[in-house]
Amino acid sequence: MGTILNRVLEQTGDPEILDKLLSLPKADLNSLLLELFERHTGLCTPADILKAYRSNRFSVAGDADPLTVHTLETLLLTEAQKMDIRTILLSPSAPLGSCSVFGCVDQYNVISSLRGTEMLSDPSNMLAIIIADKLKSRAAANITPLHYAATARVVRAQAFSGEGFFAHFGLFCMVSSGKDTGSYSSEKELLEKHLFFYRALLREQFRARLSIVLRKRSGYKDGDGFFGKMTEAVQTMFPDTPLSFDYDDIDNKYYQGINFKIYMETGKEKIEIGDGGFVDWMYQMLGSKKERCLISGIGLDRLLLFGE
Repeated sequence: MGTILNRVLEQTGDPEILDKLLSLPKADLNSLLLELFERHTGLCTPADILKAYRSNRFSVAGDADPLTVHTLETLLLTEAQKMDIRTILLSPSAPLGSCSVFGCVDQYNVISSLRGTEMLSDPSNMLAIIIADKLKSRAAANITPLHYAATARVVRAQAFSGEGFFAHFGLFCMVSSGKDTGSYSSEKELLEKHLFFYRALLREQFRARLSIVLRKRSGYKDGDGFFGKMTEAVQTMFPDTPLSFDYDDIDNKYYQGINFKIYMETGKEKIEIGDGGFVDWMYQMLGSKKERCLISGIGLDRLLLFGE
C-alpha cells in the first residue's frame, strides 16, 4: 500500500492531503466521502458494474448450497439455546475499527465503508461490544457469566487461497463474559462452557470426536501457573479427549494466557474447524481488571466441507 499511496499523493500534488482530511470533524469527512462516491458511481455504467462483479472476489457468490448453510446455522443456534447461550442476530456492518482498535487485525484486512462503519469481519468482536454495552448500561450483569452466540456471513480482505478458504464465509461465534473471583475459577467456568458445547456438537450431530490443541500465550503475570491450571482443568473435564500442546509464538498478542484449536476427527481424518481463547477486550472497553472474556468460533464452510 505504501507504493500506491505515494503515487496517489504525488498525483494530487499535495503530500499533506491525508493529514488535512484527518483534521476534519468525522461528520464532515463522512460527508466529503459520500459526495466522492456519489460522483464516482455517477460515472459508472451497468456494463462497468458487471465487470466489477466479475473481477471483485468480495462480491462473487459462494459455492455452498444456501439451504445447507442455513440449516447448519439453525442447528448451531438451536444447540446453543439448549445450553442457555443467548443467540443474537447481528447486523452485516460494524462500527469502524471494531477489530483493529482492539489490536486484533490491521485495518487493511477489513473492508472499511462509509458512515463510520465497516463490513462485519468477526462476529466475536461485535458480540463482545454488545455485552460491554449491556454491562455499561447495567442492562445485564456478569456476576453469573453471560454467554452469547451468533452466526454471520463475514468478509475479510486477506488474500487466502486453497481448499476451505474463501473471501467471504460463514462463522459461528461464542463470547462469554464473567467476573474474576480468584484462583482462575471464572476462566475455568468459561472454558468449560465453550469446550463442552463443541464436544457435544461434534459427537451428537456429526458423529465425530473433538480434539484440542492448547497454545500458551502471554498476558497473565503468572503465565506458567495460569497455563498449568487451564491444562489441568481441560484434562479433568475431558479425560478421553485427545489433547496436545503448542508453546510456539507465545508472545502473540491476540489471545491472553491461552488459546485453543478445535479439531474434528472422523475416522482417520483430522481437520481444524475453529479456535478460541481469552481476550482483554472487556477490560479495554470497561476499564475493570476484574473482567474476563472468552471467545471462540468455528467456520461453517469448513464444517460443511469436511463434515459431509
